[in-house]
Amino acid sequence: MIVWQYYSQKGCQQTVVSKDCCRKGTMPMEQLWKSRKTQILLKKIGIAAGVYLGMKYLVPLLVPFFLAALLVYWCWPGLRWAQRHFHLKPSFGMAIILILLSVILASGGAWLGRNAAAFMQQALRELSSPGEAERILYECCDGISEIMNLEAEDVRIFVTDQLNVFRDHASQNILPGAFGSSWEILKKAGSWAAGILVTGVAILLTASDFEKIRLAGRKQPFYRQAVSVLRGILRSAGGYLRAQCIIMGLVILECTAGIWISGAGANPVLEGIGTGLLDALPVFGTGTVFVPWILILVFFQKNYTAAVILAVTYGVCVFTRELLEPKLIGGRLGILPVVILASVYAGVKLYGFGGILLGPLSVLLIQELWRQADRADAEELEKTREL
Repeated sequence: MIVWQYYSQKGCQQTVVSKDCCRKGTMPMEQLWKSRKTQILLKKIGIAAGVYLGMKYLVPLLVPFFLAALLVYWCWPGLRWAQRHFHLKPSFGMAIILILLSVILASGGAWLGRNAAAFMQQALRELSSPGEAERILYECCDGISEIMNLEAEDVRIFVTDQLNVFRDHASQNILPGAFGSSWEILKKAGSWAAGILVTGVAILLTASDFEKIRLAGRKQPFYRQAVSVLRGILRSAGGYLRAQCIIMGLVILECTAGIWISGAGANPVLEGIGTGLLDALPVFGTGTVFVPWILILVFFQKNYTAAVILAVTYGVCVFTRELLEPKLIGGRLGILPVVILASVYAGVKLYGFGGILLGPLSVLLIQELWRQADRADAEELEKTREL
């Protein structure tokens, strides 16, 4: 352990020695500073590696229990209040909350599913009309021929041939593979159902014994450090989610208003919500919907007014995110938005689709653990100076 010694009587500089070099003399200041920095760097590298391994292999096994603990922790003040005033057990109160959440989610899913089904039925009715699908296909081919300065008939023949090739390929390869993988889909659905069931049971059991779990945790030597890290992560993650919800809510309102004013959509509310939800995904964004939609309105439907309105709406959405994201996310987390984007990309590469959440969460966890390591190192240095 590195120890500080002051030789004020001899007028010597502040010198650092270690247990290993006490017998041989003092070690130069610069060399010990490099050694200390190297130790801190190695410690931070170990923290980053530990976070990656934990997120990769440990978190998938403990997700139901993490979710249960977080939900009970957030609801605990309300559960305690209900217990004091209505003599309602925390587990029973938690069950009521779960039922209400299930009803809300089921109602929202049913509403979205009903509107999506109505939209699909309308589209199928239009396409099933005699000659309607062929008319739309030929209009698309004519638009492509005008853009690329080609013969319309040649484009139609080429597109028709490619569709026939795709149909034959699908009948020979894609459809048999889709039916063959149905067992894998059933297994994944069963795994999700089991995970949801385990999460619900874990929530009720955690709510029932929350005080006992908290008291048992306080007896552990690492309790304070773990609580400090968890609070920092929750504070950072809460700020990130809050900022994303604010930005996404504004974007959804802007998308809904723009689609409604343009008159280009059959269901502006559903289409605005779907487009706004895409804005939260850094890889997609609202341009995934607006750019093709604008091109279709301009080249195929010749509806220039609606295209201009959607283009303005798209610009407003981009401006809203560019204006608010640095202030809300960067200001609250102390992390640049480009780092959040990089964490999402790296998370998807390292963890799969779940990396959209695990990537930023890993960055927040590493940042908080590094902050704790720096704080502990500073406290240790201060203590040794006092010696």
